[in-house]
Amino acid sequence: MSASRIQYRKLRAPQKHQAVLIEPPLSESNQLLHDNHSLIANSNHLHIFGRSLIELRADARDKLVADALKFTKSYADANFADHANLIFLSGHQPKLFHPGVWFKNVLLGQLAKKHSATAINLIIDNDLCGEPIVHVPQGSIQNPIVSAVPYDDRKVNLPFEESTISDEALFSSFGQRASNVLLEELQNNIGEFWNLVLQANSSNPGFKFAQARHLLEIEHGIKNLELPLSSVCISREFLRFFCHLIRDAGRLQQTYNTLLAEYRQVHKLRSSSHPVPDLELCGDSIEVPFWIWTEQEPSRRRLFCRTIDKHTELRDETGIIYGTIDLASNKDDAITQLEGVAQSGIKIRPRALTTTMYCRLVLSDLFVHGIGGGKYDQLTDAIAAEFFQFPLPKIQLATATIKLFEQRLSNPVGDLKEIAEDLRSFEFSPDKFARKAIKLGHPQAAALEKLVEEKLKHVQQQVAPKDRPRWHEALQDIHLQLQSLLENEHFALKTKQQVAQQRVHAFELLDSREFSFLFFNRKTLLDLLVTATKTS
Repeated sequence: MSASRIQYRKLRAPQKHQAVLIEPPLSESNQLLHDNHSLIANSNHLHIFGRSLIELRADARDKLVADALKFTKSYADANFADHANLIFLSGHQPKLFHPGVWFKNVLLGQLAKKHSATAINLIIDNDLCGEPIVHVPQGSIQNPIVSAVPYDDRKVNLPFEESTISDEALFSSFGQRASNVLLEELQNNIGEFWNLVLQANSSNPGFKFAQARHLLEIEHGIKNLELPLSSVCISREFLRFFCHLIRDAGRLQQTYNTLLAEYRQVHKLRSSSHPVPDLELCGDSIEVPFWIWTEQEPSRRRLFCRTIDKHTELRDETGIIYGTIDLASNKDDAITQLEGVAQSGIKIRPRALTTTMYCRLVLSDLFVHGIGGGKYDQLTDAIAAEFFQFPLPKIQLATATIKLFEQRLSNPVGDLKEIAEDLRSFEFSPDKFARKAIKLGHPQAAALEKLVEEKLKHVQQQVAPKDRPRWHEALQDIHLQLQSLLENEHFALKTKQQVAQQRVHAFELLDSREFSFLFFNRKTLLDLLVTATKTS
């Protein structure tokens, strides 16, 4: 049996406060760039739907920077960004994410500064919005709860790019409502950020979040540009990439599913949907790793291709046909046909693996990935290498852990473990428990010492087998006498255990790395994240 093309890779987010995962180390960034440049320089044999990869990259990258400048300048002063020869790229959904995700943006900016590159963060707006809520820590450090506070009442789970605010009053009041219930020990930082959100020049909640967060980055000297992925997806360069993949949809599906099965086997995954579902056949229609929807019906659907003679139909899983293109004749005409499909309000968007495949192969010199993306892009690497017969440029993997309550919490697990050991001693070795009580000045220390000595002598006796039952009965009587004298201490210890269990619950609730950056002092947090970029 041949060796798997996918090797098991253990990636875990760091658990300690201010710990980072940066792979490869930043000291190797020069070599990483050199390897990526050498790879692209030797790609002359690779053509993407009629154009060499090098030509496609040149046009796509020029448009990417121009569009990112235009988008960023619509709400911020972006005169800091020159058109550099290098492009460093990252991306994430426009959510109120935790600091570990924000670390990617910070590292992106720091790396771009070091290498005189243009840094661009893609707003991944083809993903679903999810529930319009933020998990807010409430109560007190001793008795916390974490509950969901809504910022909108949206009922339909749409892609970010299609989302609008359903309840303006609810959205506007979120900052105050969240502040009112916020855990009392926290400094309230929500209001300042929410004012930036409300001032953002967009009706899209995700874009409002992204704009407010980006303005804070710029204020802190992090000079990244931003651009929604949806803007990239309407470019002729992306449509050419799309045509290249769907023209060979059958081979793509076979490659995709075969390597996905290998990935699951290597990583011992039983779920048929993890890390992504298989691409399906629906009659003579072949699923490809893209989404499709319309402006009138903005629910994401899986995209299928059905080729009849020279024409390829674009369908969804229900059989609805969105358009037909001719992939067999003039390639530029096929792209123009796709542009017509897009102009009619039909959206074609890549799924996760296809997104990073395009970003790494066509758009960037270096792609900065988070830990989740770093896991699934092992699969992307294998699919691209097989399908294109050409490997993808390497990525920079990065995440960090910044904890919201680090200065206010101490881990009580050790205390709880000690209490459990003492309770076990009380039950099975009460003389051991008694020695502790004696040292602490127990009022009946003399009686305890007498019983402890009595047990010591008792267990040192040589006992014939026939006398063992009577010997054991006497031992149990000594234990019962010790336990009777220590009853108050035992009760106090049980009470202490309940308190410690509550402290452990509180600690586990508040020790999470997943709290939104919304609750942090932004300057302090960004300072910590910038400092963290210098640890590797």
